[in-house]
Amino acid sequence: MTHHASRAFTLIELLVVISIIAILAGIALPVYTQVQERGAQTKDLSNAKQIGLALKLYASDNDGQYPVVEASGTANDAFAKLVPQYVPTEKIFYLAKSKWTPNPPDEVFGTEADGSPSATNLAAGENHFAYVNNLSDTSNPNLPLIADGFAAGAPGTYTSDQTAKGGVWKGKKAIVVRADLSANVEKCNNAFKVVGKTGGATDADIFAPRTNWLSETQTPLNPK
Repeated sequence: MTHHASRAFTLIELLVVISIIAILAGIALPVYTQVQERGAQTKDLSNAKQIGLALKLYASDNDGQYPVVEASGTANDAFAKLVPQYVPTEKIFYLAKSKWTPNPPDEVFGTEADGSPSATNLAAGENHFAYVNNLSDTSNPNLPLIADGFAAGAPGTYTSDQTAKGGVWKGKKAIVVRADLSANVEKCNNAFKVVGKTGGATDADIFAPRTNWLSETQTPLNPK
């Protein structure tokens, strides 16, 4: 009777298999990361569009004017006027991994007796999005209205540091909703700014004041 001994893997064969697995993992991980990022951007874009629609409804009830806040105000102050009448939840202002929204909103909000938003509406840390103040539904349709929150203290500019506010897409891209409610994932330049055609100028910062573009009062406001 013949006995066949089972053949074991040699050390070289094991190393080859491990190397192949490592190579495949190295290929798959960046692809998986890109898919995750695109999924997050799609959700971010969808939420921004919903906020834009809420702003449009607000404008229809307020002589075409989008929410206006003091020059020292924040995007939270503007968006707070939408909750709960035009936006029934604070969740659409939240973006996971954004340093502007370290935790999901608490969903505590309401309206005061005089019709003003409650102080709990979009409290600090509950809103990821920036907002351009003093626009209306008759403004130049190409003007930016909503965008991903910028770097802290630098409205209009992002950062490559993902651990900092304004760095959710590493300063390479940004969600932008225009005054006509068109929305896109737009590229940033090497200075981490979104550029485009602005009042005749090409490749200019779309969030900076310019002739036939944003006025000095139409300023981008960061979240808080």
